[in-house]
Amino acid sequence: MCVEHTRAALLSRTSFLAAAGAAAAPLLAGANARAATAPALPAVPPGLSQGNRHAAQIARESPFIRNQYAAVHALAGSISDARLRANVLDLLENPAPKYARKYPTAESRTALRDALVREGFVNAGAPVSGIFPPGTESGGIVQPFWSAPGSALDSHHSYPGGLLVHEFFNSSMAANFERTYDAIYFGGRATVSRDVVIAAALYHDIMKTVVFQFNADGTLLPELDIAATGGHHCLSGAEAIARGYDARFVTVLLSAHAAPSLGDEAKVVSWCRAAALIAGVDPVEFGLVKKTADGYALAALPSIESFVNYLSDHDFVLTIPAVRAVVPAIAKINSDLWFRHRVLSHTSAIALYEELLQGEARLVRAVHTAAE
Repeated sequence: MCVEHTRAALLSRTSFLAAAGAAAAPLLAGANARAATAPALPAVPPGLSQGNRHAAQIARESPFIRNQYAAVHALAGSISDARLRANVLDLLENPAPKYARKYPTAESRTALRDALVREGFVNAGAPVSGIFPPGTESGGIVQPFWSAPGSALDSHHSYPGGLLVHEFFNSSMAANFERTYDAIYFGGRATVSRDVVIAAALYHDIMKTVVFQFNADGTLLPELDIAATGGHHCLSGAEAIARGYDARFVTVLLSAHAAPSLGDEAKVVSWCRAAALIAGVDPVEFGLVKKTADGYALAALPSIESFVNYLSDHDFVLTIPAVRAVVPAIAKINSDLWFRHRVLSHTSAIALYEELLQGEARLVRAVHTAAE
């Protein structure tokens, strides 16, 4: 996710991380074992911008990213519903922004921006490029899922392949939360949908491939806030609608940044309405929300999967502090952003953070090793 400091604190972050680490271990061990002989990543697609092409080349050279790529495909391939499995695998291979196809002209894109302004979802004068970043007019992928960053520069997973790592962590945690809920509350009976929570976790950030593109100097495009959260969130919801998902799945997806409870229901309602507007559907007719005397509310009682998707999207809790702790040390060695991207893509900020806990000399050696 992109962090919102006003998110409801539904659980202690310390408790969450302790439980998350224990729960993830079995799944991650199995997935990484399957990825031990991971093949090379796909070829760099033609037509990428200079920055996105450079990032893809770095990701292809990283054994760490290559292993995560194999593991996330194995997890997506374990979705039991054939149609959902095929859709998610297609998304990972071809994250072309289908939501943008409804707006083929500059006039239609400006009109959408103006409609979002009228509803209060973006500020007046917001750049149209925040909704339709460069390359969305081409109809193809802007950058591969496997080489996109996971967030803004100096935030979590902001390196080539970071999105892949972030989404593998989240979807792995979602699968383990599902298993734990079923075991404790439903006597082991399969009640929470494993398929839905894995798919929603993989779908939720997919439009980061569009909003966080690499510039030639290694910086990233700025992200526009939509409905008071990072624009990728509502754009990913719109993408799910454009790809044929129903209101229940879209609501689960859009609960990643805030659970639809304890005062945060209005946030999820707002994101559902914004995503529907971008996708060109009526949010009430589509079944996302209903009208009330005070405005809008969710059309149905939130599913357990919605809460699981929120809980699983907490990789940032450790990763942002890790990035901010290790980046200054990397910059002392080489201040070039592409050097930083290569180092983090080859080892991750969390791995370097663990080295830093053992002393700065250990961190420096790890940086040089990763840069080789």
